[in-house]
Amino acid sequence: MLILGDGPIAHSLVLALAATPLRICVVDSTPPGREKSSGEEERTVALALASLRLLRAFDVCLPADARGPIRQVQISQARGLARVQLSHELLAAPEGVVGEVVVLDALRQGLQTRLPPESEQFRRLPWGPVESFTWYPDRVRLDWGDDRQIEAKLLILADGGHGRLQRMLALQRRGWDHNRYACTARVGVPGSTAGIAYEHFLESGPLALLPRADGRFSLVWSLLPSAASRLLNASDSEFLRQLNTQLPPGLTPLREVEGRGFYPLHFQQFSAPPNSRIVPLGNAAQTLHPLAGQGYNLGLRDAVTLAALLREAAGQASDPGAAALLQDFQRIRRQDRLEIIAFTEGMNRLFALPPLPWRLGRDLALQAVESSPLLKRRLAARLAGIDLPFNSRIPDLELAHHAR
Repeated sequence: MLILGDGPIAHSLVLALAATPLRICVVDSTPPGREKSSGEEERTVALALASLRLLRAFDVCLPADARGPIRQVQISQARGLARVQLSHELLAAPEGVVGEVVVLDALRQGLQTRLPPESEQFRRLPWGPVESFTWYPDRVRLDWGDDRQIEAKLLILADGGHGRLQRMLALQRRGWDHNRYACTARVGVPGSTAGIAYEHFLESGPLALLPRADGRFSLVWSLLPSAASRLLNASDSEFLRQLNTQLPPGLTPLREVEGRGFYPLHFQQFSAPPNSRIVPLGNAAQTLHPLAGQGYNLGLRDAVTLAALLREAAGQASDPGAAALLQDFQRIRRQDRLEIIAFTEGMNRLFALPPLPWRLGRDLALQAVESSPLLKRRLAARLAGIDLPFNSRIPDLELAHHAR
């Protein structure tokens, strides 16, 4: 089995396949010489409660100084009176959190530390982008030039991006551009974040503030291209002045900002026919709006589901790239993926509608959710990843839900 990509999703899949007889090769497809962008080491990822349990089941250790607990999620809209507050108490979870905000490098290091030593069964190769691809009915072959090639029964795309691969592998794509830019930064708040994550909807899109371990917030601010252009080179004081006019209710003005970055927002989904012996995972399968921070969580569930099917196939000495297995994977994952995509895209579009009368309707909807303990509990459990659609539940996830 060949995994193209050497990041968190690839490593999560390797860990989920521990103790199987499968031969696994992981190839880093990053172009040689590409440097990390400034501030990349301080990027964060939101881990849902179910993902934390899965990582614990893999014995992945994340240092305390890289983990910001999310004990409460507040949802609100600009110029609205209502707000929804989702507390960890709704879940009755012993961890006392809905999720955690983790420094991305700490997650990478925690996963890499648990990888098995290299052997005949497991290899990691820094070969960079693929140069050519050949499909055969019983295998695929990838070439990197200079007599470097690998044949495999199954190809996993976990590189988070495609470039030439979309055309080379004949992947099917659907998606659209949001005509928005995300501004990311680390912002300081007087006192502490109190473990509260804010999801505040503006006419330009969501403004998210996620509590970090260092007492600051990770900011993701959806902006129109014109606003993003103005803020790109604005001074820190001007940036904070404009940001502080958009804050959610209950949050005091922010005083510090560093590590600003901007990137375009879009949605895209890639798929391959079941007889292709190709499976995209994580961001290589779906690139989501950062609303609700579900990207890695959805990809981790992809990886654990595929691993369960591959373990079963290995136990029966079956073909890991068989069309029937890949159809089962798509069937099991379909509902969970569709619900998360519908939630992120639907919420983004709903709150971007013109102010009146939609703002009043949204306010009434938020009030209805806040006044219903049942709705709040179900929404909190879904965001925490512990209430999956029935068709998407698999033994690995069930066991991890009860892991201690």
